[in-house]
Amino acid sequence: MRVTEHFQNFLIVSFSYITAYSLTLGFVYPLQQMLLSNVILEVSLLFLPHGIRVLSFWFFGWRAVIYLLPAAYLMMVLSAQAGISLDIWSPLGSILACLLGFLFAKAVFPDFASKRGMPNWKYFAIIALFSSLFNSVGLTALHARELNLLIATGYVIGDMAGFFVCFLILIYAFRFARLLAKANGA
Repeated sequence: MRVTEHFQNFLIVSFSYITAYSLTLGFVYPLQQMLLSNVILEVSLLFLPHGIRVLSFWFFGWRAVIYLLPAAYLMMVLSAQAGISLDIWSPLGSILACLLGFLFAKAVFPDFASKRGMPNWKYFAIIALFSSLFNSVGLTALHARELNLLIATGYVIGDMAGFFVCFLILIYAFRFARLLAKANGA
C-alpha cells in the first residue's frame, strides 16, 4: 500500500470519526443531559463514533488503530473543553478494545471473516458487540476505578445504539449517492 493510500485512508477515517464525535458531543450529550440528567456525563447513550471504529477495523484491520488514534485524542481534548473529563488512556483503550473485539469476532466466527466482498450486516453487529463489551469493561475500570455493572451497561447501550444509528445513516447516504450518480448518468 502506498503512502498516499494510507494518508487518504487516515483522512477519511479521521474526518468520519470527528464528524460522528462532533454530532455526539454537540447534539446527543446536551439532549441527553436535558432528558436524562441523572446519567453520568462520560456515558453517552448514543455514541456514534463506535460505528466508525467498527467499520474502520473491518476495512483496514490493525491499521485502523493508527488512523483512529489522532482523531480520538483530538476529540478527547475537545470533550474536556466541553466539561467532560476523560482519562488520558480512554481513547487508546477504546480503540484497542475495538481491535480486540474485531479479532475476537474473526476468531469466533471465521466463516464470516473468510467470505469475500461485503459481509452481512450481522457480522458488523457482532464486531460492534464484542468491541463494546471490551470497551465497557476497560472504560468502566478507567473512569469508575472499579467494575460497575450499571456504568458498563451504559457504555454497551451507547456503543450499540451509536453503531446502529451510524450504520443506518451510512446505508442511506450510500444509497442516496448511488441514486444521485444514476440520475446524473454516471
